[in-house]
Amino acid sequence: MPARSLAIAGAGIGGLTAALALAQAGFAVTLVERAEVLEEAGAGVQLAANATRCLKALGVYERVAAEAVLPTAFAVMDGRSGTRLAGGPMGTQAEARFGGPFLVIHRADLQGALLAAVREVPAITLKLGHALESFAPEASGVRLNLRHAGGTETLRADALIGADGLRSAVRRVLLPQAAPSFRHRAAWRATVPAEALPAALTDPVTRLWIGPGAHLVTYPVKAGRAINLVAVMPDEREVHGWSEAAARDELLAHYRGWCAPARALLDAPERWLRWALFDLDPLTNWGDGPVTLLGDAAHAMPPFLAQGAAQAIEDAVVLARELAGADDIPAALRRYEAARQPRTARVQRAARGMDRIYHLKGPARLARDLVMRVQPESAVLERYRWIYDWRA
Repeated sequence: MPARSLAIAGAGIGGLTAALALAQAGFAVTLVERAEVLEEAGAGVQLAANATRCLKALGVYERVAAEAVLPTAFAVMDGRSGTRLAGGPMGTQAEARFGGPFLVIHRADLQGALLAAVREVPAITLKLGHALESFAPEASGVRLNLRHAGGTETLRADALIGADGLRSAVRRVLLPQAAPSFRHRAAWRATVPAEALPAALTDPVTRLWIGPGAHLVTYPVKAGRAINLVAVMPDEREVHGWSEAAARDELLAHYRGWCAPARALLDAPERWLRWALFDLDPLTNWGDGPVTLLGDAAHAMPPFLAQGAAQAIEDAVVLARELAGADDIPAALRRYEAARQPRTARVQRAARGMDRIYHLKGPARLARDLVMRVQPESAVLERYRWIYDWRA
């Protein structure tokens, strides 16, 4: 009897991971991606224990870890004074506490590792340069209409997984009212060779620099050969995209008055790219019949808890668990949605809350800093044990 077939729209981190998980569950998977070539999108990615456990279960952790960095510590810094507000050890101590390693990696390296694994699985067919034009449920599944350079193509599958990101074409059909929300902020991103920075700023430490109305996240990627920088500040330009050209002088002017180490990091890149921040309000419906959503298409969130990729990876594992051996695929998709929606909604709300906390000004900022200084080292990570301890 031939394997049941599934189609996935979108070959980002969520789509690639879902393809691997579903192939392991016994499905023939067709992965449809509009881009002709999978190239770098975004910059660094943090993979907490909840994500790395999933990667281990899928057999791709070692491949991912080869170009990643295992941070030995994290630190929360006052962006203006340069003083340390909070922090603690990571590495083996965090792995022992939360049952899995914490990694930082360049998004291109994570995507490359997952793509290499996908190409090794005979049950997965990757169709690059194929845009999903439309889809329609049928008695035995779903029909996809694809467009590519040579014309059009029809594909039939038992189910369709929309893993096609914030501007999901699948979600637009299922839930036309679920429009992305602009967060009135932009993330400016850059990657700097480690050799271009002082050694004190290139150690294997994840740093969060917070200041009034802005913050900066820095950590090593490329197995330590480069430092990833993400600077977040207010912005009213709603242009969507990972790679909008950005004026370096505008960024530096906004961070005028920050401490010398933070300025050294911000001064180093010659080229910055700007990413307007959007997310989704938590959705109570992700699918209908043989169609569902996964990753940012279902629960796009601000990057302030570094959980966007991790939640997509979790989705993939739970989806495969519910579909494995299922006789009724639409019912299995509804179980997947019911299992994931409360958790992803909680993470979305928590990420929005961190936006406010990171960017406090005046007396509220001083009160926040005082609380952070007096809390024990374990408090910052322990606050999010409910995220990191998750297991499928």
